Amino acid sequence: MLKGAVLMRIGWKATGILLSVSVLASACGKTAGETEKTVMPPEERKPAVIRLLQDGATMTEEEFQTLVQAPVKAKYPHLTVELQVNTKSDEGLQQLIAGGDFPELILTSFSRIAIHREMATSSDLTPLVKENGMDLNLFDSVPLETVRKYSKPGELSAIPFSLNFLATFYNKDLFDNFGVPYPPDGMTWDAALETAKRFSRTTGGVQYRGAMMTGLFDLNSQLSLPYFSPETKKVSIHTDGWKRMVNLIAQFQLIPGNRGTNLDHFMKEQSVAMMFSYDARFHNLEAVYGTPADFKWDVAQLPSFPERPNVSAGSTGHYLMVSSLGANKQDAFRVIEVLVGAENQKTMTQRGRFTSLKDPAIKALYGQNLKSAQGKNIQGIFKSSFAPPFAGTMHDTKVRPYLQTALNKVIEGQADVNSALREAEEAANRELVLTP
Repeated sequence: MLKGAVLMRIGWKATGILLSVSVLASACGKTAGETEKTVMPPEERKPAVIRLLQDGATMTEEEFQTLVQAPVKAKYPHLTVELQVNTKSDEGLQQLIAGGDFPELILTSFSRIAIHREMATSSDLTPLVKENGMDLNLFDSVPLETVRKYSKPGELSAIPFSLNFLATFYNKDLFDNFGVPYPPDGMTWDAALETAKRFSRTTGGVQYRGAMMTGLFDLNSQLSLPYFSPETKKVSIHTDGWKRMVNLIAQFQLIPGNRGTNLDHFMKEQSVAMMFSYDARFHNLEAVYGTPADFKWDVAQLPSFPERPNVSAGSTGHYLMVSSLGANKQDAFRVIEVLVGAENQKTMTQRGRFTSLKDPAIKALYGQNLKSAQGKNIQGIFKSSFAPPFAGTMHDTKVRPYLQTALNKVIEGQADVNSALREAEEAANRELVLTP
């Protein structure tokens, strides 16, 4: 409760105190970034600088000014947010810790939450959430569950800011020219593979390709595949799930002419029929809108597995953390409240960065400010839900080279998937002495 009893909590007991209509209106219908602390005591209005550490997350300077600096300054004129970029990954964090001048806020990717947990640079936000009345039920439940999986038991070390999603982008001109039906929403991976095969040909000196496949480590979350066994605490990748995923990637790579397909083949050469990729591709397509490089395209749901219909990859994206090493935690949390508030999330979503809130009305705004996205099947993408998260560890990235080697062996015909993954698991457990 604020000093001077400026506001009263909604759950007050009948005491004969009358609340004004304006106070009642401000206390009801809160969004994730609106709390009962709408009036700040004078001693909390002293000018302050809140530094936001960009660590393993992407944000342009223009986005920072529009989606962070401006809305925070409008809500709290005494607060100034400054951006600080970590370009040295873990080494950069260690240098900041050693220097004794760690920023107050962190914007990071989901996979690095565990890194901050182990380096003790993150705070448990549970007390701040309760104290400020933030309603966590307003967020998509899967990213919150992801945070809890990567946090210490019983803690919440981050708040989702924006989410990434995977979709099927396709070249309508190629589908029309080849007489192939457009990829529908709800397509399975088996159907997508068969569709991709129909474009494997060379015509007029041009090698046409069926699909640009997303990476193994973008897609493993669709089957919620962990890198470690929670029971044995050892690397566990010689499993049915990993065999299935490696086989899927290999099958697309082994379509004649399809290996090595990249973004330029889709955007510049326009010789690729489908691209299974992240929402960042919308911005690539926006960049060529109205230019000679533009072409007819549309989007559909990411293909799914039969036993998991309408389930996409796991929740990835950008998360906000309050540093455990910063002194001004309350103002840092106020910044988070603004950034995840409904108004800022609306603006962000219209610009093509997907909301972390579950409100369907906000989700429906996706890409409204992108000229290239008008008339496209945007809402088809959101028929999918995020896959349930697995328990990640700070060592997951160290296992990936072994998996990549296994995948390469399968593609090159040097080993079958069973042998390749068995060898990879044995090598990882032999060479990596880790404690997840």
